[in-house]
Amino acid sequence: MTTSTHDRRAACRQQGRRPVILMTPDFRRSADGWTEREYVVRANYAEAISEAGGTALILPYEKLEIATALELADGVMITGTTPGLEATPERREFELALVRQTLESGKPLLGICHGMQLIGEWLGGTFVTSLPKPVGEPVEHMPGAVPSRLAHTITVEASSGLARVLGGSEIEVNSLHRHALTGSGRFRVAARARDGVIEAFEGDTSCFCLGVQWHPEYRLTEFDKAILRDFVERCARTAREMTAPRGPCIVRERIAALGLALPEAAVPPGAFVGAIRSGDIVTVSGQVPIKNKAVLRTGHLGADVSLEAGRECARWALLNALAQLERIAGRLDQVQGFVRLAGYVAAIPGFTQHGSVVDGASELLREIFPETWSHARVAIGVASLPRGVPVEIELTAVLCGARD
Repeated sequence: MTTSTHDRRAACRQQGRRPVILMTPDFRRSADGWTEREYVVRANYAEAISEAGGTALILPYEKLEIATALELADGVMITGTTPGLEATPERREFELALVRQTLESGKPLLGICHGMQLIGEWLGGTFVTSLPKPVGEPVEHMPGAVPSRLAHTITVEASSGLARVLGGSEIEVNSLHRHALTGSGRFRVAARARDGVIEAFEGDTSCFCLGVQWHPEYRLTEFDKAILRDFVERCARTAREMTAPRGPCIVRERIAALGLALPEAAVPPGAFVGAIRSGDIVTVSGQVPIKNKAVLRTGHLGADVSLEAGRECARWALLNALAQLERIAGRLDQVQGFVRLAGYVAAIPGFTQHGSVVDGASELLREIFPETWSHARVAIGVASLPRGVPVEIELTAVLCGARD
C-alpha cells in the first residue's frame, strides 16, 4: 500500500524537525507590468519564528495549493501589510481562504496587525479603516514609520491565555496601524489599549487562534518573544498529537476484514477541496469510483453498466469519500455518525433502480460503521457524471468533538 501523508509526517516528527510555519507575504505590483509583480515580507518575521524554534516558509497566493501546503505545515501566521494601506483584493481573498482552511485543519493560527484584523473579520468582527473615537486618553497607534520602540500600554484580560503568557495584566507594546478591529464575533477580546482599541483576541475556535495588533516580531520585550515561543510550541504540540502512534483504527480493521483498502485521499481536479470541516461537521465533496488511482469503469446504468457493476462503483466511490473524511478527521474512529449520503447515478431515461445502485454505498457504510451508519439519503438519476463514471457519492459526517 502507498505510504500515506500521515505516515510521512510522522516519520519527519520522529526525526525531530522544527515546526514549519507558513507566513503570508504582501503583494507588490510593478510599473513594468503584471509579470514583474513581487511577493515581499519583512525578514524579521522569519527571523522571529526561527528564534522561537520554528522554520518559516513564505506562502504564495495560490488558493488551490492551500490544502497541500497545510498538509506539510504545522501552523500559519498572517503577517501585517504596509502601514496605513489596505491589503490588495488578491491578498484578502487568498488569506480569507487560508484562515478558513487553517482553522478547519485544527492547526494553530497567529495574526499580526493586518493579520489580526483579517482573522477577526472572518470570525465575525468588523474591520474599520479609521481608529474609533478614544474612550479614554488618546493613544499613539502610529508614532513613527517603524515600530521599533514601545508606544503605549495595553491591559490584558486576566482570564485570557495571553495573561498566562505575560504573567501580569499590563505591558507596553509597539504600534504601527491606522486600521482596527471592532465589534464582536467568535472571539474573546484578550487585550485593549487605554482608548478602547482591541489589541489582542483569542478565537472561539476548535484550535489555537490568536490575533495581536502590535508587532511582536520586533521582539522589543520578553513578552513579544514569549508570544512567538508559545505559538511555535503549540504548533509542535499539535503536530505531535496529530501524528502520535495510537492503537489500531477499528474502522480500518473492519475495512481490511472485508478485503478492501482505503485509497489515499486524492487532490481534487478543480477549484474546490475534497472535504471541509465546520465545527464538528465534515462535508465530503462528490467522489467517483477510483481504484488504484484509475477510474473503475465508465458508462451508464441500463445500457453498458449492470446493476451489480453500478453497486460496485458506489462502494468504491464511498471508499474514496471515507479517505477524504479520514484526511480531515485524522482517524475514522473519530466519526460519531453520519447526516446524509447523496448518490448520483448516470443512467438511461428508462432506468428506475437508482436506489438499488446507491444501496451499494449505504450497505458498505453499514458494514464499516455498524453502530453509527444510519443516514438520510438521496439517489438521483443524471445524464452524465465527471470522467464518464456511472456513480458519484457525496457524504456528510459528524465528528466526536472539537479538537483541543
